[in-house]
Amino acid sequence: MRHKNAIPKELPMLSLCSQTIGRCAVTVAILLATGAGAQTANPTKPVAQSVQLAAVRQDAAFTAAFNSWLAANDPLSAILVVGHHGKVVFARASNADVDGQSMIGSMSKAITGACVATLIRDGKLSFTTRMREVLAEFFRRNGRPIDPRFEDVTVEQLLTHRSGLHDNSADDPLLVIRKERIAQHLAGVAEPQPLLASYLSRNMLVNVPGGKFAYSNTGYLTLAAVIEERSGRPFEEYCRDKVFVPLGLGSAGLNPDWRMLGGFGGWYITGADYLKFYEIFDPAHPFLGEMVKSWIDSVHSRWGGGNEDEWYSLGVRTSAREGRWSVHHTGTLDWTGSDARGQPIVAIINSIASRTSSGTGIFIAVRRRPDVTSTATRSKVFDLHREIFQIAIHSGPERRN
Repeated sequence: MRHKNAIPKELPMLSLCSQTIGRCAVTVAILLATGAGAQTANPTKPVAQSVQLAAVRQDAAFTAAFNSWLAANDPLSAILVVGHHGKVVFARASNADVDGQSMIGSMSKAITGACVATLIRDGKLSFTTRMREVLAEFFRRNGRPIDPRFEDVTVEQLLTHRSGLHDNSADDPLLVIRKERIAQHLAGVAEPQPLLASYLSRNMLVNVPGGKFAYSNTGYLTLAAVIEERSGRPFEEYCRDKVFVPLGLGSAGLNPDWRMLGGFGGWYITGADYLKFYEIFDPAHPFLGEMVKSWIDSVHSRWGGGNEDEWYSLGVRTSAREGRWSVHHTGTLDWTGSDARGQPIVAIINSIASRTSSGTGIFIAVRRRPDVTSTATRSKVFDLHREIFQIAIHSGPERRN
């Protein structure tokens, strides 16, 4: 069964070009300075002018595609950001601040995965560490899980959704627990332990650990608890100091109304910062360290003999079709409630982010109208992603060079 956040196999990865902010003004200056029949002293100028004109045409095409999509779908708000090697090259928004924070749903898992990776990189955890070891204090305080097999689940099984925990289908027990917390006006409470303790005290594993893939929010809820116990610090604080500050992600944090969603869906960030974060999946980037990078490669062959087009690694769907690596993920939130003061709170988003092995990234976050379903909006977000891709392959740097 495909989870609602799974990206369709047929969705192509982007290969967008590097562009510069303010290129329109530069191109106008070029056009004014070069009339018909003008002689060029520098033979490189025509090439530079051609690149600038191509970039402006691509900007115009991206803008037209975004505006057309908005007119056809009329969302409450939408943000589109395109980057190249972590730098913003195109950004537009409708009824939203293009430089403002957005909820990202399950795209949060990559951030949580990166936080886990820092513990492994720094020698404080391993991919094969079992829950009986890393959550020993949690079990002492909350009791052992009703299914003893959970104690033998490893960190890598949680990261890759092969822990045996329930998937995110309609009968996911975590949905019930989240609804209980929202009804108690506790959506803004960040600690993962109460949700995890409630889940483990009521529910058996549904698969053998290390076996079948089953996309699970509970797995990344567990990883947030692992981070807290192994680091001795609150989840958000640890991730800020070990991931956001080193990478220069000043906007990132848990959404204050929905901290409960934590490691599986609660992060709040700008599109520009998210694309900058995705740069850690450039194999040349030093952040993850060689041990973690080697693990990402090894997962491809660990399950399925390496024959899959893509595999799940560090909170992202990973592909080597276009090189080492292309990554992507989607996010969906569809929650409402009220906070401790009785004020309404809303977590509704459809999002997608991707990065190609050539360094081109795209971030889309859309808030749907109440009369439109999340499923329908998700499909439309894919349509926008595909349209941007089509523009990119006809005017990317490979074609211009």
